[in-house]
Amino acid sequence: MRRDPDALFKTVLQVVAILGLMGLMAMVFHKAFADVSVLWQQHSGAAFWSELARYVFKNLAG
Repeated sequence: MRRDPDALFKTVLQVVAILGLMGLMAMVFHKAFADVSVLWQQHSGAAFWSELARYVFKNLAG
């Protein structure tokens, strides 16, 4: 059975892309967790939810 080099190359690229996306998502979730933790420490109780909403709407662009 012969292996198609193009199919193998595409498979390797897909694996690299999936690993890259997993790394990117891990960085985004880590940053979000860190930001929410800081807000939680600075604002307790009901003030936390209003500050979280303010933070999210202020930073929608990135």
